[in-house]
Amino acid sequence: MDRDADESGGGKARVEQTLRRRLALVALLPDSGRPGIGASALARRLNEEGYRCVVRTVERDLAEIAAEGNAWRDAGIDIVGNPNPANASGKLWSHRTPARPLMLRLPSSEDALLVNLLAQELHMLVPASAQRTLAAYEQSAARVGHWPGRDEYARYRQKIRILAEGPTMSPPPLDGAHLREINEALLRDEQVDVRYAAASRAGEASYRLHPIGMVKKGRFFWLVAAKEEDGRLVDGPRTFRMDRVRHVARRVNQPVARGLPVLQDVLAGGALEFFPAGTVALVLRSRPGKAGNQLIANYIDTPLGADQRIAARPEGGHELRATVTYTRELVWMLQAQAHLLQVVAPPDLREELRQFATWAAAHYGDAAGAAAP
Repeated sequence: MDRDADESGGGKARVEQTLRRRLALVALLPDSGRPGIGASALARRLNEEGYRCVVRTVERDLAEIAAEGNAWRDAGIDIVGNPNPANASGKLWSHRTPARPLMLRLPSSEDALLVNLLAQELHMLVPASAQRTLAAYEQSAARVGHWPGRDEYARYRQKIRILAEGPTMSPPPLDGAHLREINEALLRDEQVDVRYAAASRAGEASYRLHPIGMVKKGRFFWLVAAKEEDGRLVDGPRTFRMDRVRHVARRVNQPVARGLPVLQDVLAGGALEFFPAGTVALVLRSRPGKAGNQLIANYIDTPLGADQRIAARPEGGHELRATVTYTRELVWMLQAQAHLLQVVAPPDLREELRQFATWAAAHYGDAAGAAAP
């Protein structure tokens, strides 16, 4: 039975038939970036699907859907007709956006806010296909945010930001195309060729990598990947800062090696905490007084380890014990707090901090002597 059996009928049935046909028509249109479809081809495909219509009907449908200020636009459906090189009087139709919106489902104010915040804060961590879809939904969400009585949601977006920890610094410039290519490789489990400028050496080096994951840590985006040399993986997972990547090319349809570790397992091993040396039983003693007590209060709120224990000392101050991963970041943190915290154990870490304090004192002593009149 034809889905659009009789357009000559009136009233509700005719309206429903027209709506069903137009919904089917919009679903046939390609996303932007792909060749559009002419009205005659659309009419043929609609008839194959059971919608009885002629080319003139399809042309009228397209013109009304594309008109400014109609309900289709409010629903996030934005189509466009571009000139047809093969037919001066015809048009090729497609969606204006690079992904199809969810048809006739307007987001609520809360949905719109969520979509906009995702686009605002996480757009660098999605593959190109998802980014196109997100961009399409973002347009509908933006409309909702500017409807009368909904402007509080648009204003809220301006009140939310994610800031990196640490001293204020400008993040390094990133090439969005590089991030998109890596994200696409992660999505498709494909290898990549990378040209990389490491800070530890002059010039650039080329690598074939098997991506494991992408991580945003502080102000930096990191690619975690296994390196291939002479047809085999070497040295376990490595980290590459994306702002130091100079070129990325996916090896399309060349899958990553089997048995790569899961990203969470790599991170648990300390890959981005810089040179882990296993876990140690850390013992710290805080300096007596207000400043030392405030620092210990911070560690009560945010423990260094799941087994952390803090006890007050009779002579003042506190002793903190916890099992932690011995990393460069741990050392840097303790160096920054050396005036308030003393490392008691392990001995190697205590000696490292003692040598740092000696060097720092000598360095600042020399600087003070040179500056004295």
